Amino acid sequence: MRRLFASALLLLLIICAPAFGQERDLQLTIGVVNQASCRANAGTDMLQLTLKLRYTNAGSRKLILYRGNRLFYQVFVSRSREDALARRFEMYTTHSRYFDEQPEKISAAHPGGVFVTLPPGASYETRQVIAVPVAREAASRVNVAIPPGEHVVNIVTSTWYESRKLAEELRERWSPRGFLWVDPVGSDFAAFTVDNVRAAAVCQ
Repeated sequence: MRRLFASALLLLLIICAPAFGQERDLQLTIGVVNQASCRANAGTDMLQLTLKLRYTNAGSRKLILYRGNRLFYQVFVSRSREDALARRFEMYTTHSRYFDEQPEKISAAHPGGVFVTLPPGASYETRQVIAVPVAREAASRVNVAIPPGEHVVNIVTSTWYESRKLAEELRERWSPRGFLWVDPVGSDFAAFTVDNVRAAAVCQ
């Protein structure tokens, strides 16, 4: 059942993808804090980008935000911000933090340790590593990798993985403490540069 809901959530992320930069009570900004490459095969490197995600409560009420291990991130890479807004993506992919072997206590009398409460104006930061294939040869660039040069990345991230029914129950139960946020959130844009140098180390 949980896997079926996860598939539905991925579809929801795709549907919500045009909402990049949208003004909402919960806003997401991202920045590239580190990047490293390794050699994947003869024509392709793998670029690992470490993103800093900053969730900010831009509304007037307290928000309760899930911050556990079961999240999905849809990642979009474009040549420019203008291309991204026009949905001219060089590539897009999905990353996840979803570990069945790590049980989490979700339903309780009050939000537990896998939630953070954000008063108006407050922020919560986390980091996520994403992998982007880089084509070092022209033949490798067919819809599966990006070339060297300037790019921008933006993401849509889930904020909930359980059922909508449970979300409504917890939202009502926890209402004195804040509003449980469960909708996907689109980020702003972060620029990064891929150099022309092949990676020396082989990907493990």
